[in-house]
Amino acid sequence: MSVTNKALLNITKAKSDVENTSTISPAIVPNMESRFKAPFFFAIGLLSSISVLGWATLNNEPTPVTTPIANDAAVVELASNSPTKNSTPESVSSIYLSESRHKTEKQAAKITTPVPTAIIKAASTAEKPTVKNENTVPVISTKQNVKSESDAFYVEEVELLPSELAEKSRSAARKALDESDFKQAILEYYTVLKYQPRDDDSRKKLAALLYGKHQVKEAAAVLQQGIKLDNDSVTLRLALASLLQREEQPEAALSVVEYIPLEASIDYLATRGGLAQQLKFIDLAKESYQMLVNKDPDNGRWWLGLAIVYEREAEVDKAYDTYQSALIKPGLSRSSQVFVRDRIKLLETMKEVNNAS
Repeated sequence: MSVTNKALLNITKAKSDVENTSTISPAIVPNMESRFKAPFFFAIGLLSSISVLGWATLNNEPTPVTTPIANDAAVVELASNSPTKNSTPESVSSIYLSESRHKTEKQAAKITTPVPTAIIKAASTAEKPTVKNENTVPVISTKQNVKSESDAFYVEEVELLPSELAEKSRSAARKALDESDFKQAILEYYTVLKYQPRDDDSRKKLAALLYGKHQVKEAAAVLQQGIKLDNDSVTLRLALASLLQREEQPEAALSVVEYIPLEASIDYLATRGGLAQQLKFIDLAKESYQMLVNKDPDNGRWWLGLAIVYEREAEVDKAYDTYQSALIKPGLSRSSQVFVRDRIKLLETMKEVNNAS
């Protein structure tokens, strides 16, 4: 049996050797396409990464660069260094390795094929910031200028002139009057007089407000203070005389207008003449009405006042002529006209008596 077994064993060994020698091992054909594609796509990836890095540095924005080429090395390294590597013949392993390489290269080709379009897009997008940078350079400079100017801002106290401060208070007083805030208006007018004490109009308004609040002494004091500053102020003298007349103080009112300023108005002279005639100060009344007749000869009231003065002085002829002049002048009321006619008749009688005697 052993001889038979040995014979059989030798036969099988011989057959196996023949089969081993007769088996054709697959030839490893290098993939020329993959051999040229890998460097080509590697170069394209490298150029794209460099262009992306350059564009990122221009825009100061780091962009991540990924290269899919390391997959082949990783696959090969894992396959070669795997601890569970099977005892497969080199021919079989080479076939699988070439197939895996071919697959990975196809995957790399599929992944990296849109690289040229990406490069074109990157180039087109890289060109746009250059245009925008040219347009935005002035904007950045203006912002820097604004910052520099704002940093240079500082608070400076500007001292206003007294006239400006007075005008500010004057407008505030008008606003307070529009809102019927008389207390605030009084305070503002006091401020105006603080900066412009010779403002007669503001002083007159202040006196009127004080008088309206029944502060007669304060109102008279404000007007008197203004008269001291400007003795020829016709406005303040008339205002004070009117205030005193309302308070039934004609003597005090006449003392205010007794002085005749250089630019005495018709109203001033009429007030002076009326008070003087009321208080029977004939000289003051005569002086006032003579000035009024010279200033405004077409007003019958002034002629009437002067005729009354002449009659009180017993100057019948002058009084008669003056009454005649008053009657033919406009400005007299009906009652005044009746009074003038009566006086004319009386004076005619007196003249006849004097002539008869």
